Amino acid sequence: MEALQNIDYVVFQYINQTIQHPFLDIVLTFLRTAPNWIPLYIFLAVYLLYTYKLDAIQYVFYIIIAFALADFISHGILKPWIHRLRPCHSLTLHARLVLGHCGGKWSFPSTHASNHMAIALSIVLSGIFKKKWINYIWIFWALAIGFAQIYVGVHYPSDIIAGYVLGILIAYFNYHLILPALSKLQAAIIRKTD
Repeated sequence: MEALQNIDYVVFQYINQTIQHPFLDIVLTFLRTAPNWIPLYIFLAVYLLYTYKLDAIQYVFYIIIAFALADFISHGILKPWIHRLRPCHSLTLHARLVLGHCGGKWSFPSTHASNHMAIALSIVLSGIFKKKWINYIWIFWALAIGFAQIYVGVHYPSDIIAGYVLGILIAYFNYHLILPALSKLQAAIIRKTD
């Protein structure tokens, strides 16, 4: 366990300090800041409405449920239970804090990583976008946000990996159980209104 923790610290310091560059400071800070994703969400909503018409409603709820589950489990249950301090709150580890603020106290697992992997993989699994390259962009988006969290000094690599694993599990749960349930519910509502 100590060896794994040491690897975690070494990788963190490499990403957070060794590869630092003013360009990366700007790009990765922008990438991990939530309000900057609003245009992406607007694009997704417009695409869903244009492509799927009435079926867009089930996909919107499907994506919101992926986000809500990941956020609640990571932020509401796991972080308070595990109590791992963020690297920027550590008294023994020097973290270069690019953001100027540290965020919450607890870091494991990364809520950014779990939320975005749950959203991205839910989108990919459902086949919302038919072109493979678009699906690769969604996964890259989730991976890049996790990397940015380490770079700016607010998460350890193991926080990000755990967040990804949680997001993947939620996406598969969401795809196999929630999406079929939403499809049946929508079909039942349409039958009642006809």
